[in-house]
Amino acid sequence: MAGVPGANNVIGSSKNGISDHKNSGSGHSKDVNSISSVSDTEGTEEVLEDDQQSDLRTLAELICFEEVPPKWFENIDYAGLGEFSPLFKPIFNEIETECMEVFEKKKMETKKILGNFDGQISLSVEILRCESYFDPSCCGDYLCLSAHFIDENWKLNNWVLHFCSISVSGPSDDSLHKYEDWGILRSLKDWGIENKFSALTVKNDNCNNELVEFLKTHIQEKMELQLNGKLFCVYCCGEMISVMVQDAFDKIADIVHKVRQVYTFKTDYPMWFLKLLNLQEALKLWSQGNLSSRDVTHSHNVPSPEEWKKVEGVCKIVESIYEVTKSAFFNETPLTPNVHLCSLLELRKILAKMSIDSDSFNRTVVEDMLKKFDKYWDDMFLLLAISAALDPRLKMRYIEFVCSEVKDWNGNSQVAVVLGAIHKLFDEYVVRFPLQYKQQFIHLNDHPKEKSDLDCYLEQPILPPSPGFNELAWWKTASAKYPTLSRMASDFLAIPVSLATQSEAYYTVPKPADEHIVCLKPDLMNALMCTRSWV
Repeated sequence: MAGVPGANNVIGSSKNGISDHKNSGSGHSKDVNSISSVSDTEGTEEVLEDDQQSDLRTLAELICFEEVPPKWFENIDYAGLGEFSPLFKPIFNEIETECMEVFEKKKMETKKILGNFDGQISLSVEILRCESYFDPSCCGDYLCLSAHFIDENWKLNNWVLHFCSISVSGPSDDSLHKYEDWGILRSLKDWGIENKFSALTVKNDNCNNELVEFLKTHIQEKMELQLNGKLFCVYCCGEMISVMVQDAFDKIADIVHKVRQVYTFKTDYPMWFLKLLNLQEALKLWSQGNLSSRDVTHSHNVPSPEEWKKVEGVCKIVESIYEVTKSAFFNETPLTPNVHLCSLLELRKILAKMSIDSDSFNRTVVEDMLKKFDKYWDDMFLLLAISAALDPRLKMRYIEFVCSEVKDWNGNSQVAVVLGAIHKLFDEYVVRFPLQYKQQFIHLNDHPKEKSDLDCYLEQPILPPSPGFNELAWWKTASAKYPTLSRMASDFLAIPVSLATQSEAYYTVPKPADEHIVCLKPDLMNALMCTRSWV
């Protein structure tokens, strides 16, 4: 199917299965003369009906599991595709109904997996926004609730559990400040995991903070949270950096407006690294004397040399941030929380140096950045440090190094807090997951008497750095040696510290919702967002 990624594979495999089923009875010979014309007609109708149903299921699975807009199939010549029966002409209501059946079947399988999962599940709540010019009825904000966990094969999963509209009158900050949980608790009960999740990742704003407290209060009524709930709320790292950068650009907003009088931005998408690239190109042309102000009516609308220098200073700061974040957000291996502590430490050292070396204007910009950064660092350090200690390349030695590098910190005290938290958490896992006989035998052979998984793990030398190291693959191999600690590692390494990765981490506005999805009925919209994440 031209223009539909993966469609031929999906349709081809389904159709092959259908063809095999139809041909499975071909060994039975039929006496054509003994069959009446009525029976012949009835048989033909049954075959056509089977073909229609098979084609409908194939189409529904294609829509549910591939990135294919459902409306593409509303007015299409199926006969021309060569993959469907010549008489296949479904109406959209039939497609919608079949998609919901595929969803319900897949949901039962997914629900069983989550029900049998004996570890901790991390949740994330993200607000997406649609600002469609073609269909204003779709405009608004949408909530996406996702579950994050590492399965028995040590694969990191990110499954959408609930997707719904949370505003009825178009996108507005006010629409995000309604005191309610947007149906999250009801959804968790429906999935049977209300007592299985231990952390919630959100963006740091008043609305989400209210949501966190609401959910935290309800959860603590039924179960005890790890470290008395200190690790429950996880703030999005990517959002913190985006806010920090956007505030810096806001300080030169008037100058940027002047820059745009003499230079047309090649892209105007709401991502801060694209704004950086545009300003850097404008700076390059200005330094070469290639920017013309002949079309500008008033000279005060043209940046002065001093203003260009301010733009240059901010760009240098933002470029340094971009170079650091690339290593975290554009990672070939699964993005686990231990990665962020290394990047954040490097970023803090860069900002601290710039706060001393820069001129007065840039110093003010960096100092404001450091205030936001330090607030995030204080809130998130314990979680990031525990996750880093579970990285065999870092362990507690790296935590000691980090604490010694941060100025005005009582390093020894912070190290003791982290180590104490790790031991307390490990003791809880020992009680929750007693070793089986076979595990006890392996444990006695691998570890000296009276030493736990955790003690032996921390005493082992750290692994040397290696490109492409996959921490989850390492723990999969080491799980037999560290049966209890590996359970703890699988729970902590599944916690998302950033809601988005790669280019999506650089948005300065809510991430855009898929117009092709949010224009559908609420049930179908939710079904497609879920099933596509479960593949």
